Amino acid sequence: MRRTLLIGHPGVSWREWLKEHRLGRPFMCLDPSDPVQGVPGQLCFFVGSRPTISRFYGSLDAQRAPHVMLSLVAQALEAAQEDLVVQLFPYRSIPLLRQATLLVAQLMRPTEILVAAGTEMEQAGFPVGPSEIEIEKAFPPLVQMAQRKALWLRMFENCVPHSIDLRKISIEGARLGTGYRFTLEERQKAHLKNSLYAERAGGTLFVVSDVDAEESDVAAALDFSGCTRAHFVAPGMYRNLLCSFARQNGEDFGIGILTEVDWQSFRAQALCTAVPPAPIRILRLGALRVDSNGRELGEVRAWQV
Repeated sequence: MRRTLLIGHPGVSWREWLKEHRLGRPFMCLDPSDPVQGVPGQLCFFVGSRPTISRFYGSLDAQRAPHVMLSLVAQALEAAQEDLVVQLFPYRSIPLLRQATLLVAQLMRPTEILVAAGTEMEQAGFPVGPSEIEIEKAFPPLVQMAQRKALWLRMFENCVPHSIDLRKISIEGARLGTGYRFTLEERQKAHLKNSLYAERAGGTLFVVSDVDAEESDVAAALDFSGCTRAHFVAPGMYRNLLCSFARQNGEDFGIGILTEVDWQSFRAQALCTAVPPAPIRILRLGALRVDSNGRELGEVRAWQV
């Protein structure tokens, strides 16, 4: 058995190393911004040149959802059985990424860990001792952005319109759809008459509104809902949000963007690579927003939407 874990930093690329040293082994890339993924914002496990498992990530930032990353690792380890190469996300000295790195290493049990020279990382705590190697520099950020834009445009070429009844599916990766949805009458009683949507999840009142609420109305809404805090978001934050369609078993089968949400009927419009009619059981929402011209519009804050 030969299992290799590759750990680098944002200034390097494993592209040439993989060409020479992968040697036909199954390969998993845990960097959602790497062009090898085919579409940015997802993570893939490859057998040969073909991705056999993919998992929607919805962000270019590895620290956004490491729990999603670990679910792919578990799937890939079952499929790979013995030989495997895993390319980690560009490492940064952040506690969450440190813990995620150690967990990946503990799960895959590598026979060797290769660390790119210049990676600032505490090397204690790994199953085997890391070895430092020199690899090529990464392309400049503008070149990487241009690469991703080409991939976005190719994705949009394969997208078709879809209409999704949000009342009949599960929503992942967002606040939306996690709690009890208020009726129009309840929103009015809660002094949220200008809101488009409201729900209660635990102690948080979540409100979609394009009008700033008065402080007195927020206090009345909290009192009505029994919540201790309120979270407001503008409806436009959902436009161009990266999304994925998934089956009941969690398997992703289409990627695209939301184009609009009709809050009155609670239906979403999307452009997605899935072939209609799509058997959507889970709608996964990401953090990155991308328009149909391939321009990245930035990422929403964690659990903002």
